[in-house]
Amino acid sequence: MNIHPSFTNLRSHISYKFSALRTRALRDMFWTKLTGRNSSLATFPEELRYDSPNKKLLGVKEIRVDQIIGTLNRFSDFDHEFRPVKKHLINRWVDTFISLHHDEWSPILVHKIGEQYYVEDGHHRVSVARSVGMVFMEAKIWEYSTIQKQPETSQRTVCAEHATPKSYVTG
Repeated sequence: MNIHPSFTNLRSHISYKFSALRTRALRDMFWTKLTGRNSSLATFPEELRYDSPNKKLLGVKEIRVDQIIGTLNRFSDFDHEFRPVKKHLINRWVDTFISLHHDEWSPILVHKIGEQYYVEDGHHRVSVARSVGMVFMEAKIWEYSTIQKQPETSQRTVCAEHATPKSYVTG
């Protein structure tokens, strides 16, 4: 008995890869729900959305695929490893896979915070890149300089008796 699928063309072979990848993603999502963990893509911080005054365009550069951790807009189409979870993504995913081998990929569009990237455009390309083990890919990068919150400081008073500071936190 032959347990390996037979393929009549490249498209059916890549469709099978998509289905296997999607099946693993759905299985892992099931297990993460049972264990109380999260398997969703990271979400770009709302407070840094598009009109942020602290963003600048870095241009097109090579970035590490494993540093792409989240999305601005495709929250439910891919899991945290950019594996597809929706069946309707198959045709676009297969086309993206085929275009990789014809060097037809344009740079993806990402937003950078620290050393992590969030995809605005190029989710299928990231998914395919991860599935084939790509280490780097080209991206047009918007970088955000994050403003570090200062730790809350306690109010200080001086003890009249010893003239030394005494700290307390007001709530």
